[in-house]
Amino acid sequence: MRSLSFNLRSGWVTLFRLWSLVWLLLPSAAGAQDHILERALWTDTSGSATFEQASTASYAPYTGVLSKGFGHHVQWIRLKIDAVPSGSADKLVLRIRPVFLDNITLYDPLELGQGRAARTTGDRTPFAASEFESLNHTFVIPAQQTPRHVWLRLSTSSTQLMHVEALTPRNMLRDEHVLWLAYSALLAVLFSCLLWVFISWLQDRDQVNGVFVLRQTILLMYTSCFLGYHRILLDGVISAPHQDLFYGWTLLLSTTLTFIFEYRLLHEYAVAPWGRNVLRAGLAASFLVLFLMLIGRSDWALPLNTLLVGLGMLSMFVISLFIQPRGPAQALASGRYVLPKRAIAAYYGLAVTLLAVTIMPSLGLLRGTMMSIYGVLFYGLLSGLFMTALLIVRSRQMERLRREQANHLFLFREQLAIETRRRQDQSQLLNMLMHELKTPLAVIDLALTERAATDKAQGYVGRAIDNMKSILNRCVQTDRLVERPFEVQAQRFDLAQQLQQWLQDNKQAEGRIALQTLPATPVETDLQCLQIIVSNLIENALKYGDPQQPVHVTLQAQAHADGRSGLSLQVSNAPGVAGRPDADKVFAKYYRSAAAQRQSGTGLGLFLSHNLAQQIGAQLRYQPTDTHICFELWLPT
Repeated sequence: MRSLSFNLRSGWVTLFRLWSLVWLLLPSAAGAQDHILERALWTDTSGSATFEQASTASYAPYTGVLSKGFGHHVQWIRLKIDAVPSGSADKLVLRIRPVFLDNITLYDPLELGQGRAARTTGDRTPFAASEFESLNHTFVIPAQQTPRHVWLRLSTSSTQLMHVEALTPRNMLRDEHVLWLAYSALLAVLFSCLLWVFISWLQDRDQVNGVFVLRQTILLMYTSCFLGYHRILLDGVISAPHQDLFYGWTLLLSTTLTFIFEYRLLHEYAVAPWGRNVLRAGLAASFLVLFLMLIGRSDWALPLNTLLVGLGMLSMFVISLFIQPRGPAQALASGRYVLPKRAIAAYYGLAVTLLAVTIMPSLGLLRGTMMSIYGVLFYGLLSGLFMTALLIVRSRQMERLRREQANHLFLFREQLAIETRRRQDQSQLLNMLMHELKTPLAVIDLALTERAATDKAQGYVGRAIDNMKSILNRCVQTDRLVERPFEVQAQRFDLAQQLQQWLQDNKQAEGRIALQTLPATPVETDLQCLQIIVSNLIENALKYGDPQQPVHVTLQAQAHADGRSGLSLQVSNAPGVAGRPDADKVFAKYYRSAAAQRQSGTGLGLFLSHNLAQQIGAQLRYQPTDTHICFELWLPT
């Protein structure tokens, strides 16, 4: 258990380091010297303007990241490229992010004047046609010792969110290495979250964990596409337009699975009816977006998906403020652990904060920044880490609840078994009492109605009363042995003297006992328990043995098989009409042989004696011979 805790703790430390690496490297990748002095924008509402028309249009300057939201208009960006000193670099690389932009066309007056055509890049252009190997879109342009302008024409069905930099090849290569390292760390964190919850799902097969694993799998694929890996991996396998379609489907599927996961997670809480209706509406809207994508209306599906993500997460955050978790008793009864309300609200609050940074600029409602471009990555990263931690805690708590349920079930079954045995014992006891007391009561009734032979009738009554007393006394002794804690009260005495005294007090033993004993037999044990054992053995021998044959009682010194010194008390008798008992059942509770049913008895004497012998450290064994029924009681001295 300590090893498991150490592994989990070290795993979280590793994930935190990877997350820190992503956080530090992504901003630093944008810190290289940018050779763009000015950025300006003109919107072509007709979408058909030529370069000559665009070059003479009135441009509005902007800074940072272009964020014009979704729309069918074409955006023209005019860039003023700074002068590059002679000898420092003869080329510059225009790096354009993000990669989901469809078509970006470069118009460089310097190249156009030399008769070269405009160049196009974007996610609908094959990766093999890239002018500089990068996960991002690039153009390589000549460097000049004087400032000059170049134009970019942006046409895309996705959000018009774009950041352009002009870097020297050396700086570009260094930044790409940093980005590759940051992207690798990001994907490693996302995959670790997926793997951890997948392992938990393999153990508990919980639906929430299962949906999260599926959602994280698609989110990992979407993140890889967002970073541009699909353009490299699928290059030459499927065409660039189909790669763009694949990216769109991963985006929409990740949204749908996110809604399914959140719906399944919140389903475990008491949600108000309006909240459930909002969740169902979000699910329905996500499937509607998929349908629009299926029929080829990506121009409707993508903006609706972005709006749905923002409104959906905001709605879930509001719903999480009003959910009611189950109590501990309900959780134990259902075997499911429900995460604390504050943790769920914090998760949705974090998601809304991170998505706002991305969604608002994507819709053209806020000015874009580099955080706008990478905000969706930070959302996937931080929300994935947060929810992974919550789900691992949830899985552990559910395992604890399952163990408690198993313990409760085990105790319940044990109690049920004990109660069943008790009821069976009570039923057997009542049947035995009704059967055994019926004869003595009939004798008493007959004796009371018999007016003649008064002395003989009184003898019948006395024996009947003794039988009833014996039956009830054995029932009471057995009840005390089974129902109450047993405490041995040891004392030292001479067993031979006690044995002779017990035989003198037993009127039925007169003239029928053949006693052989030693002159002195000191022993230390519970006197009362030993008296009950010996009395039961002698009474059984007198009662069920041949009345014409003596009962042999022999007390002698005898060592145990393990070398301990002790005494052996043997009680043997010739079989009577009751016959011989079954050796396998002789010490069983309520056991009486079929032939012994003609005489009153409880079937508890030998059961009680056998158990009392174990309690005082003695051994009672049934050792019949060819001619006699013999019971041997061994006592340590």
